[in-house]
Amino acid sequence: MSISPDNLNLYQCVFSTSALHPPVLPFSSLKGEENTSRYALMNDDDILKPFAQLGEKKYYQIIVVDTKPEERFSLDENLEKVTEFDKQSLIEAGIPGLAFPYLTLTEHAPIVPDLFDAWQDSHQQEFVIIAQKDENWQNFHSYLSTGDANTNDVYEHLQKIAKLWKSFLKFKCAQSLLHLDNLGINNGQLEINKLYFDHPDNPPLLRQLVESWAIVLEQTQRPEAEAMGEVMMQVENGEIDDIKQLRATLDALTEEAQYNFFTGDSEDQEFLIPPEDELNELTSQFDFDESDDEGEATMINETADIDEQPTVVLPMRLLSLNDSGVSDIGMKRGHNEDCFAIDTSIQTRETPQGVHCNAKGLFIVCDGMGGHAGGEVASALAVKTLYNFFRNNWGDELPTPEVINTGIYKANQAIYQANLAKGTMGAGRMGTTLVMTMIQGTKVAVAHVGDSRIYRVTRKWGLEQLTVDHSVAQAEIKQGIESQMAFSRPDAYQLTQALGPRDNSFVNPDINYLEVKEDTLFLLCSDGLSDNNLLENNWQNVLLPLISSKANLDEGAGHLIDLANQVNGHDNITCVLARVKVQPNLEQKNPIL
Repeated sequence: MSISPDNLNLYQCVFSTSALHPPVLPFSSLKGEENTSRYALMNDDDILKPFAQLGEKKYYQIIVVDTKPEERFSLDENLEKVTEFDKQSLIEAGIPGLAFPYLTLTEHAPIVPDLFDAWQDSHQQEFVIIAQKDENWQNFHSYLSTGDANTNDVYEHLQKIAKLWKSFLKFKCAQSLLHLDNLGINNGQLEINKLYFDHPDNPPLLRQLVESWAIVLEQTQRPEAEAMGEVMMQVENGEIDDIKQLRATLDALTEEAQYNFFTGDSEDQEFLIPPEDELNELTSQFDFDESDDEGEATMINETADIDEQPTVVLPMRLLSLNDSGVSDIGMKRGHNEDCFAIDTSIQTRETPQGVHCNAKGLFIVCDGMGGHAGGEVASALAVKTLYNFFRNNWGDELPTPEVINTGIYKANQAIYQANLAKGTMGAGRMGTTLVMTMIQGTKVAVAHVGDSRIYRVTRKWGLEQLTVDHSVAQAEIKQGIESQMAFSRPDAYQLTQALGPRDNSFVNPDINYLEVKEDTLFLLCSDGLSDNNLLENNWQNVLLPLISSKANLDEGAGHLIDLANQVNGHDNITCVLARVKVQPNLEQKNPIL
């Protein structure tokens, strides 16, 4: 078999073997001889050294070439045999335990490397084939040493590492986050090279994570080193003793860096207040409504906490975008038919006028239709189709309604075709609801099909429901029927639209556009959270505080799930939060309301 050197399918092979025996490589040479296995060694002269040892196992890494890229991976075939997704079931299906953390951490892709293949040989050696890093990948130490990394980017990457900590501890691979040569930046995005595994009786400590940051920032003479040294002291003194507190501290450091850059004065935190002459020039172009609250229409109250201020009515630009998502099976269901996805891209740049944040975010929640076969399949298929579609069809501006409709129709058609292929009819057809929010700077598009909901929370306007359920009762209300009468119908909550059960001619998504003019929290949720007016009755306690950048969104999402299980609990529960912080755009001299 001959392989073109210009078209090699390169992968990393990570494998484990007994520490008592030398490794036995099942790979032949790429040069000359006939390949008896699918994978061949890229370089015959590579020196095989273990990169880690854990108990009776040693771990190795080597670059291999896929000599049969047209064939299916054995991992895909074995995954089809899995009925329950747990480690023992994977092993029984022929998938080695070494592959388990790669499979379970796929939600963190592309930070966690993609797993392509996995097997165990007759010598009890376990192999996984993962993505090979391209030439743009540079380890974290090198990245910090260059002039490309600004303070906001550094804190953003550290925040991502902290966000992974809990999941990696759970799957006993938190060591992966302590080896900074194992962490890298590729085109501005954090990526992990491979997974290291923890000793079962001696898991890594949070102190070690912060210590690794403090050391590398000091070694690379970064301006953040002093602040991280103070964080390290807080950890040592017990002032920071869990990952939530650490993430909140990183958020505070990020905002402090942004404030200080804007003002040029580390003691001055009121960076939102422009110079008086510039403020007068801007505010003179507005006719404020006299009914507005004093201070909200004119000037920020100088004595109040800056993060709790009402937003000045000025042209706005994006300051930050943060998010969190969580899904829970609920108290009564046997499996979770909800699915969600979050995909954000954030870049910051620093100018004499302040920190500029360019960001876009895609947020999706789907609720598989209760009582329909394969609801979890339908919701996952819709999320995957929409995620892939907008990855390829979203440029520098929000997609048009026509493009958004096209993506939704593709998701509907994918589920509809799956129903046809299975021969399911009527109520047996799987389906799903959809809510989707797309954020680009301060511009937002929202779309939905079904009765999952999108809410907006602001300090000025409180809780606002941005979607209207596609249900029989709401259709009646649209026709002029009184609300009480419409909801008294036995079929009041039956859906009038969903993705999947019928073809595209029966799907009519609602799409709306809006602009963020003050700090805003968006909430996307399935009806397990919104039922029984849970949010309407509790938003001031559980949602309004989350507008503050001091609030931890992961913790807030967890509180929402706990509350939904207490009040509702009859259904799966999913919530996705997106917090948009804005600041006056002082560079825009002729703002338009």
